[in-house]
This record gives sequence, C-alpha cells and structure tokens, in this order.
Amino acid sequence: MQKNKTVLISKKLADVLFHFKNTDEVQILAGCTGTDIETLKDKSVSIRAIPELLTIDRHERYIEYGSAVTINKIISSGAGRLPDFFLDALKSIGTEQIRNIATIGGNICAKGIKHTLWAPLLALNARLEIKDSTDTKIVQFSKFNGVPEKKLLTKIRIPLEEWDVQVFKRIGPTNKLSPLSASFTFLVETQRGMIANIRVVFAGNTVFYSPEFENKIIGTRLPLTEKMIDSLIEEAKTVYKTEKTFENEDPIIKAQFLNLLRNSFEQLT
Repeated sequence: MQKNKTVLISKKLADVLFHFKNTDEVQILAGCTGTDIETLKDKSVSIRAIPELLTIDRHERYIEYGSAVTINKIISSGAGRLPDFFLDALKSIGTEQIRNIATIGGNICAKGIKHTLWAPLLALNARLEIKDSTDTKIVQFSKFNGVPEKKLLTKIRIPLEEWDVQVFKRIGPTNKLSPLSASFTFLVETQRGMIANIRVVFAGNTVFYSPEFENKIIGTRLPLTEKMIDSLIEEAKTVYKTEKTFENEDPIIKAQFLNLLRNSFEQLT
C-alpha cells in the first residue's frame, strides 16, 4: 500500500524556512515539471505562491528574479534587456505550456543532468541568493554546486552584459532531456581588433568550463585564421583530457562540443 504524501502550499517565505528548521526532510516544489508522484518525499512544500519569490527587480546592470518566476515570465519581461543568447536559451526550454509553469529556480536546482540554463548562467557568472532561517548568502554561479540541505534558492541575479558574439546551442532531443542533452554558450567581447573577453561553457551530464582556457585566448588578434582555430581546438582538447571532462560520456557528446566550439570560433574569422 502506497504511503500517503503531504504537499503544503506556502504563501510566506518564513513558513518554508520554519519547515526547514523543524522537519528532517522537506522537498521544495514550484512548477513540478520535473517531478512525479514516485519521486515525491513524504512531505513537500510548494513555493509558487510566495510573493517574495515572484519578484522581478530591474537595475541598470542586472535583473534580479525570484526563484519561482516562470520561464515565460522572464522571456516577456526581459525582451530587449536580457542578452539575446539568454533569451534564446529560455525559449528552447520545453513547450509553451511547460514554460508557463516551469520556473528558473527549478531549472537550476533540478537533480541529475544540468538543465538548459546552467551553461548560460555560468557563462554570465550570475549571482544566487540562498537563505535559511538565520542567514542569507550571495553565491557566484561559478562557485555553485547545488543548494545545501535546509536552505532555499530565493533570487537569481542576471548581469546585463554586452557581448559582440553571442552563441547558445542546445543539443539532444527536442522538448525533453536525455543523457545526450547539453547546452553550449560562447560569448566574446572584442576591443581594438582583439579578443578582450571570452566565455565558453558546455553543460549536461558533464561540464566544460575553464577560466584558464579563456585567459589564454584573451588578447588574441582578430580575425582568426584556420590555423589559429585548429590550435585553439587542440588547447580545448588538452583541457578536457587533463580534467577528464568527457571520460565517461558518449563519444557523440565530445564530438558535438568540438563542432560547436569550432563553429563559434569561425564567427571570428
């Protein structure tokens, strides 16, 4: 006989933090697009009706979203302000119906394979606000390894940076995630005929992100030649071999990463 499970609908952030403090295991729910009855814990709390988690605060250099803001709400509110590649990433998530209920916090906190927004948020080094009953911390996305037990992701701060080259690509099945799913982000800022800044992130079952690789590219003169691109691809291979990034992955994942990287560099020729 299946054990009864309890889902509480909270309308106050303080209530959620209270449950964390007084209950051993509490599962957080929002859009529930990645949840089914089999994976529910005995006690869950829905946060989708908490006003503090539905806020959108616009600033000159960033927009801050509550973790329960839906994907479609971010698309509609961020048009013309968020970087184009980030809007592309948002629009690639599921169907229109899924985007109406899926939340940015859920996309970040989902267990297992890194979801669609992981690569774009890491490329932008977004900031995350994480709370418990006594403390609030701001965490750089580059330092984020998941929300700790009895803590809650409350806000996501997305920088409004300008990039001369913006590439977002998603691989794998359309409208769903599989072991062959991943997201790729490539950003370049140019100044005086040189690469002034660059971000390269690939995220799925594994993550390729190397500030050392990026730093080696900064200062490279443009346009890139085919020989230079070949050299950069070899450098990327050295990085992922050293870090064993794709060691346990299907070979097609590594091949697609290299193709995406080469195609992106070719935009700088």
